[in-house]
Parts: sequence; structure tokens; C-alpha cells
Amino acid sequence: MSVKTHQMRQLAGLMEARFMAGQGTLRQRLAAEARLAAAIEEIDTARRQAMADASDPLHFSPSHARATNVWLRWCEARKAVLNRDLARARAASAKARKALVRSFGQMQASQALLKKL
Repeated sequence: MSVKTHQMRQLAGLMEARFMAGQGTLRQRLAAEARLAAAIEEIDTARRQAMADASDPLHFSPSHARATNVWLRWCEARKAVLNRDLARARAASAKARKALVRSFGQMQASQALLKKL
């Protein structure tokens, strides 16, 4: 085996390892994105339930209305934070996806060059 062939095999192996690492990174980013989306959905569900409970005349009291109002404001603030974090997670996923596409192309090119040798 010539030096060029050996170096090309090493390069192809390196590019494959880089691609596999990129897949792991993207998987982590997508999982974080899914967790944040689920948390937002939980808050929305709880908010809808609180609104339904607040409109029930059997359970109405001024103190319950005040508590519900405070809780709903907290929900909106928390949802705003989660939406901001979700936007950041989606941007990170897009960046990881773009890097993965590039590393896939480099891996394919190094394997094609290796076959030519």
C-alpha cells in the first residue's frame, strides 16, 4: 500500500468519524428542541384547564379568581422564556444540520477519491 493510499484511508476514516459525530450532535439538538416543545404544550394544556376551571360558576370565588390570574401571568412569562429557548434550539438544530450536510459531502468525496487510488 502506498503512502497516498494510506493517507487517503486515514482521511476517509476521519471524515466518517466527523460525520458520525455530527449525527450525534444533531440528535441531541433535536431532542432538546422536542423537550422544549413538549414543555410549551404542557403549559398550554394547563392554561386551557385553568381557564375552564375559572369559568365554572360552582368553583368561583374572588380568591380563586386572583390566584388563577397570578398563575396565568406566570404561565405566560414561562411560555415566553420557553419560546425563546425553543427558537435558540431550532437555530442550533439548523446549524448542526448544515454542518452535517457539509461533513456528509466531505465524507462522500474522500471515499470517492479513495476508490480512484
